[in-house]
Amino acid sequence: MAQDKSEATVLSLQIATPLGMQLDIEVESAQVPSVAGEFGVLPGHLPLLAALKPGVLKYRKQGQAAAVAVGAGYVEADASRVRLISEFFARPQDVDIEQARKDLAKAEERLKAFRGMFGDPEHGEAQKELDWARARIELVAH
Repeated sequence: MAQDKSEATVLSLQIATPLGMQLDIEVESAQVPSVAGEFGVLPGHLPLLAALKPGVLKYRKQGQAAAVAVGAGYVEADASRVRLISEFFARPQDVDIEQARKDLAKAEERLKAFRGMFGDPEHGEAQKELDWARARIELVAH
């Protein structure tokens, strides 16, 4: 049985931040951190739009596992591509682990001292800071 030429066998993975395009590669798969939980994307995926949670994005390129940290934002996926618009982006070699640990402690203190309502924007910002620090630490702890 001949393979349909229109069926994708790789995905285009693109990650953009306010600083520009950070990653533009072809991958076999991607694991994306969303606010509803992590989800996987393989070639042929149904169209999807989701909100990103700061975390570690894992992918496979030429059979090798790799990962980057991404901040809050949005992800769009379909049969042949995964596109992220993210507040932040870091490769493992970009992470200053000591700074990430300091940022984590500062965010934990900020959340502990928070006296407002759970859904307040200030609480959301503190939670994003905490999640971003954790994402960078998890990225280099592999």
